[in-house]
Amino acid sequence: MSEYSEMSQEEQIALLEEFAIDVLAQYGLSVSKIECVNHAFNTTFKFTSTENDTYALRINTNSKKWPEHIWAEVQWLNALSEQGLVRAPVPTPNLQDELFSNHYFFYEGGNLNVVVYPWIEGEVVEDHPTDEQLFQLGKTMAQLQQFGLTWRPTGYANFLAIDNSLVVRYPVLFTSPHPEISPELYLMLEEINLRTEKLFESLRERSAPQLIHADLHFGNVIWREGQMSILDFDDAGIGFPLQDLAIALYYLREDKEREKILISGFLSVAPLPEHEPWELELLIASRSLVLANYLLETSTAKDAAYLPTFLTNTEKRLRHYLDTGEFLLLK
Repeated sequence: MSEYSEMSQEEQIALLEEFAIDVLAQYGLSVSKIECVNHAFNTTFKFTSTENDTYALRINTNSKKWPEHIWAEVQWLNALSEQGLVRAPVPTPNLQDELFSNHYFFYEGGNLNVVVYPWIEGEVVEDHPTDEQLFQLGKTMAQLQQFGLTWRPTGYANFLAIDNSLVVRYPVLFTSPHPEISPELYLMLEEINLRTEKLFESLRERSAPQLIHADLHFGNVIWREGQMSILDFDDAGIGFPLQDLAIALYYLREDKEREKILISGFLSVAPLPEHEPWELELLIASRSLVLANYLLETSTAKDAAYLPTFLTNTEKRLRHYLDTGEFLLLK
């Protein structure tokens, strides 16, 4: 465990703020004001330059992606901007005309990837989307999938393959014992993992995986004057459209009526991915594995502290799912 991971949330943010200001020298930018607006899987700062321009700076504090994956992500964002169909951040090049930077962070003993974007004005939707916002997110998902079906990055850039139950390069959930996880929960997690891997085998037999956003929830949506902007393409990878849909529905599962509105937005652009109802339900349930894996290895203090609560809730949710075939966000 690193010195950084032992620090409090406030101490981590303070160090990352210093790091962010140092990185901005690579962009020829000086800071007049800076604040942390998110410190979780990744860390984002909002800052105003001395020229009075406002930006977002994202630090990949927990993402284990290689530079070629970040390079593919920023290429996709530029392509979406040129296409003009989906509103998303546009990366700002550094002084070397590169769309992301890689900078050494002493307290983690390694380099972190950084992307800078012009700040997008608006409100993060979070937990209470309107019907209009639900419909629009479903529509945008379908548009992103259609574009991702044929678009490809250039050069050494490539996307991580995420057509698996844990969607990460270095899974920790099943590689070593975790005393935080009860034997009963561990058995349920293993069962969900086994079923999900079999489902992915079936999906690969039906069609080739493709580029998807893979994190379309309303914490990643900015809304302003009836227009939607999609944030956080860091999880984007080569997976399946049904997987993309399941991830979005996981976060709406407290109210299935909201799911219907999102799906109607999707259907306004394209048919739903071919599937059996149980397949979609399994992929929704398997999102629990992805989140458990993240919380077990995160260096972010606040998220690490949430692990016991998450595991307690997950045990209830997966027990209900295995008994009934229905996944609910039980607490």
